[in-house]
Amino acid sequence: MVNRVHNKIRSIRIEKNLSQEYIATSLNISQSYYAKIENGKSSLTISDFFKILNVLEIDVVLFFNQINQNENI
Repeated sequence: MVNRVHNKIRSIRIEKNLSQEYIATSLNISQSYYAKIENGKSSLTISDFFKILNVLEIDVVLFFNQINQNENI
């Protein structure tokens, strides 16, 4: 599940044509740290997860529904 969360965050960012730098700046973290989050090389706290979803402008329920839909395909 963890890898799917990281991968979904990345795919939504790409779909919205947002850079890692833009997300990182919005979160007040470095781009390299954000890249580690997306790649699953750094822990993703619940707080950071919700902040990322806020920047991506996606609801948490919709986020997990999309993960579940992809899983059932």
